[in-house]
Amino acid sequence: MECEEIKLQIKNEGTFSLEKGENVLSVLIAGKIFDERGCGGHGTCGKCTVRFLGNAPLPKPGDRRRFTPEQLRDGWRLACLARPQQDCCIEILFEKKSPFILTQSVLTKAGQKNDTESIVIGDLGTTTIVLQLADPESGTVLDTFCALNPQRAYGADVISRIGCAMEGRAEELSRMVRECVERPVKQWIAQGHAIKMIIIAGNTVMSHLYEGYDVSGLAKAPFTPVTTGPLNTSVCNTEVTFLPGISAFVGGDITAGMLVCREEMEKERVTTALLIDLGTNGEIALMGKDGILCTAAAAGPAFEGGFAAQIPGSDVISVVAELLEKGWLDETGLLAEPYFESGAPCGEFTIYREDIRKLQMAKAAIFAGIRILLEESGTKADEVERVYLAGGFGYKLNVEAACKIGLIPDNWAERTIAVGNTALAGAYLYGKELIRSEREGQEKSEPAGEIIRNTKSINLAESEAFDAYYLQAMELGKKGI
Repeated sequence: MECEEIKLQIKNEGTFSLEKGENVLSVLIAGKIFDERGCGGHGTCGKCTVRFLGNAPLPKPGDRRRFTPEQLRDGWRLACLARPQQDCCIEILFEKKSPFILTQSVLTKAGQKNDTESIVIGDLGTTTIVLQLADPESGTVLDTFCALNPQRAYGADVISRIGCAMEGRAEELSRMVRECVERPVKQWIAQGHAIKMIIIAGNTVMSHLYEGYDVSGLAKAPFTPVTTGPLNTSVCNTEVTFLPGISAFVGGDITAGMLVCREEMEKERVTTALLIDLGTNGEIALMGKDGILCTAAAAGPAFEGGFAAQIPGSDVISVVAELLEKGWLDETGLLAEPYFESGAPCGEFTIYREDIRKLQMAKAAIFAGIRILLEESGTKADEVERVYLAGGFGYKLNVEAACKIGLIPDNWAERTIAVGNTALAGAYLYGKELIRSEREGQEKSEPAGEIIRNTKSINLAESEAFDAYYLQAMELGKKGI
C-alpha cells in the first residue's frame, strides 16, 4: 500500500512533499533548512522550533514541556515531534546561523613558511571540524579550514551518533567526516604545498567513527573503546595520526590539551593546574607534580546553548547571573512571579525553567568533578595555581558570571584564563615532536607517552561522594572550594 503524501509549505522557503505522519524535521534537513538533530529527534533540546500557521498537529508531551499554553494554541511545535496529517503551512522560529568556531590557539596566526614542508593539524569536534595548514618549525598558521561536522545530521551529541552507528549507519558516518577532512587537504596539495603529515585531535567517539570502529563498547558500562592508542590512517596518500586518549570519554583532544597546558605550566613555572574543557561531555584534568588525574562529567546540552538553543551557552550563564542579581531567580533555580510559569524576558528571548535546570545540572556535574579530583589527589584548593579553560565555550566565558552562579569556585576567579583551541595547539606540538625525533634519527617515539603513563582516569559514576557533591552544587550562587 502506497503512503499518502501531503504538502508542507515553509514560509519564505518553498513547498515540500512529505508522507502523511512523517515528522517535519526530516523535511527541514533534506531541504538544508536545518542541519542537525540536536537531541537525536527526541524533542528535548528545543532547537527545531516552528509555528504552524494552520492545521497544526496535536502537541506531544515534549511540546507541552517546552511551550506555554498560549504558544501551543498559536501553533508552536517542535519539528522533530510534529507529524502533520494534512496539508499545512509553517514558519521557522529557530535562527539560521553558524555556530562560533574557535580557531585561535597559542600558535602564530599568520606569516611565512620556514621550510619546504607543511603539516596539517586538526580538531575533529563533535560540533565543528577545524584544520590548519602550519609550518612545522615555527607554528605559523598558513591557512585555516572550518566546517560544521556533517555528522550533526544524525544528532548533536556522541550518544545519538553511537546509536546511529549501531543501527547500521557507521559507514555513512565515517564517509561524511572523511570527505570533510579530505576537502581542504586536496586543495592545499593542489596549491603546491608538500604536506608531511596530518595530526588530528578528537574525542574517543569521533576517532572511532572516523575509522569505522565498532562503537558498541562505548554505549554502556563499563564503556570499553576498541583502543585509546594513537590511530593511523591516510588521506590523499599522506599519513594521518590521531592523538591517543586516556579512556572512553577522555580522548585525544584532552591529551592535546594537556600537552599545551604542560608547556604553559613550564613557561609560568606553575606546579599544579586544572584543565577544564566545557561541553556536552565536560572533561577535567588536574595536573600536578606527582601525576595527572582526569575525569569526564556528563554536562548535557547546557553549555551548547539555551533559550531553545538560540544563544550561546556562555551567554546563558551571564543571563542567569544577572537574574540572580536582580532577584528574579533564587538559589534553588526558581523564577520569581510573574516569571515562574511564562519565563523571564531576556532581550528578544525568554529563559524558561527548563533552561535554568539544565544549566544547574551541568555546572553541578563539573563542580562535583573538580571536588573529587582534588580529594583523590590530596590537593588543596589553594594549591591550584592556574585554571585553564579550553575550547570555544571557555574562550567566550565571562569568568565573573561563571563564579556568580557557582560554575567556577569563587576563590579561583583570578587564576582562571582561557587558552583557546588546545586541540589544535596540542596536535601541532605532537606533530612537531614526531618530526624532531625523525630528523635526529631517533626511533619513532610517542610524544604524549609521558602524559599517558602518568594519567589516571576516574569514573565519577563509581565515586561514592559524587551524588552528595552534585546535589550540593545544584544551588546557584558563589561557592568556594
